[in-house]
Amino acid sequence: MTAGVRALDVRPPVAARRRRTLSASVLLGLAGFDVGIVLALGLARASVDLPQPGGLALWLGRVTGLLAEVLVLGQLLLSARVPLLERAAGQDQLLRWHRTLAPAALACVLLHPLLLVVSYSASGGGGLWSELWTTGRSYLGASVGAVLFLTMGTVSVKQIRARMPYESWYVLHLTAYAAVALAFGHQLSAGSEVLHGTVVRVWWIGQLVVVIAAIVLFRVLLPALTSFRHQVRVEGVDRHAGDVISVRLSGRDLERLGARGGQFFVWRFLTPRDWWRAHPFSLSMAPQEGGLRFTAREIGGGSRALSRLRPGTRVVVEGPYGVLTDGARTRDRALLIGAGLGIAPMRSLLADLPRDLDTVVVHRAPVRASAVLHDELEQLAATRTRTKVHLVSGPRGNHGDPNRPLSRSHLHRLVPDLRARDVYVCGPPGLAGPLLAELRGMGVPPRQVHVESFEL
Repeated sequence: MTAGVRALDVRPPVAARRRRTLSASVLLGLAGFDVGIVLALGLARASVDLPQPGGLALWLGRVTGLLAEVLVLGQLLLSARVPLLERAAGQDQLLRWHRTLAPAALACVLLHPLLLVVSYSASGGGGLWSELWTTGRSYLGASVGAVLFLTMGTVSVKQIRARMPYESWYVLHLTAYAAVALAFGHQLSAGSEVLHGTVVRVWWIGQLVVVIAAIVLFRVLLPALTSFRHQVRVEGVDRHAGDVISVRLSGRDLERLGARGGQFFVWRFLTPRDWWRAHPFSLSMAPQEGGLRFTAREIGGGSRALSRLRPGTRVVVEGPYGVLTDGARTRDRALLIGAGLGIAPMRSLLADLPRDLDTVVVHRAPVRASAVLHDELEQLAATRTRTKVHLVSGPRGNHGDPNRPLSRSHLHRLVPDLRARDVYVCGPPGLAGPLLAELRGMGVPPRQVHVESFEL
């Protein structure tokens, strides 16, 4: 190693940030354009629909139907693992946007048939319940699609989702594809009054084709091709303290996967019982260290099955995903904060950062015995020239206590120059939210804070 070469590595990768900003701007522009076309189609029908009996309900019903399809397709695109979108925002942010769109999409799915039923009743039909029953039977496919959407929305409510096994929630969520197909076919057949003209119908069909193609390409074909090319297999399973395990994987030319420390993959293990399960876990070892490894806690049926994996088990991988990498850095100093198993991506990120980068690692754990991977952090720090590792253990303390772990005063004592650093944060939502508030209170610019939360 020469000091001159490594000094170049310490410089913040500004070009990567600019590419992400440009990609995000293009994404927002396209989304606005798509919604704008729907509103334009609605305005074009206003003069025809509004003068009729029940015209306002009819017009709003048509607009909400179009918006429902666009919003749901947007949700599917955000979860399609498109590399351009991943680089623009990171999977964590994309899923937050996905959840943010959900209430509006569900509201449109629900309002569309209800408003149309109101308009049919006002224009001389039967009562509301009679019209609802007649409309539901007349458009049976669309009705089934609406029920599927509402079911997904119900099970995705945070309080309900927390009580469900991940596997059950995942299977129910897959019904979104059937619901989209049913709703799309209904709109092409029943919505001809709005979706008329070759250009409009090509646009409407084209957006569905683009989204479905992205899902098939990036969530099915490319993972299958990548896994076949690299022959990823389980090498072994290591048990840590308590219920934490690490799964080591080997394969052919794994460095060509392009993974960086701090990123994650979605893993599928091809065993008779578990081939259908998708496991999103962060790397706990940087790829250049040899092989791949992730660290997980056995908290459910899927994760408990990991300890039963046998060496040689074939693995299908999706990824790498995430922007919690050196590419997000804006300064020549870094602070890495990991809580619980949030320390896993911090450990791989540390190994991937320039070796002479001024780096501080804060490892939060309830007790020293539960501080998984801490020995590895200290070993890595010993091979680097300017790295310090702090273990913060003990109870959380009261919110108003200024001396509680990871409070402003505590962070300032550990890292006096915190505002001059990029801050990487990973851990459960209960830690990430309050910690981000503390960082804002300390005046850390948002562009220097990079976070990934363990929340589906």
